[in-house]
Amino acid sequence: MTTVQDDVIAEGAVVRLRRKRDSDARSDYRWRKDAVLARYDAATPTPLTYKEFAAQHRQECEHPQPFRRSFAVEAADGSHIGNVMYYNIDAARREAELGITIGETAYWGQGCGSEAVTLLVDHVFTHTSLTRIYLHTLDWNTRAHGAFERAGFCECGVARRGEHRFVRMEIRREWLWEKDYQGRATAL
Repeated sequence: MTTVQDDVIAEGAVVRLRRKRDSDARSDYRWRKDAVLARYDAATPTPLTYKEFAAQHRQECEHPQPFRRSFAVEAADGSHIGNVMYYNIDAARREAELGITIGETAYWGQGCGSEAVTLLVDHVFTHTSLTRIYLHTLDWNTRAHGAFERAGFCECGVARRGEHRFVRMEIRREWLWEKDYQGRATAL
């Protein structure tokens, strides 16, 4: 697969982030139908048919919502392996929530998730006025906790939704002025 360089918003050692495309619909649908992946989101698999999903996906690509930005996560070979987004954008409070899915399980445990999160955080803090990014991850998902900690997030509370318990984590722009992800003094 090839990537149109203009679509790329950030590139790391193992993944790159790019704008979403219509061609992502097939893999996105497969991941949204997967019961195991849905469990990691405390969700149920999508009830939509592929045709309905593809129409909705196309609409979101052509007319992005003002309070949500979604990007594809690609492996070095250009394979679409997941998605990362920031949403619930609150310009007044200068914050947003982060979400990520690495849908291709062959890429789990290889640093793809933590690098994708790090790239998105850097992008948001460099190209927007947002100063805080937060997230919720299921309390039993220790792999995700580690990935978010490696990306600079700190635990800041817990939340409940139905029978699910979530760990709330956050990162703030000013923290990146104080130290980089390995603890050395640095600036953005």
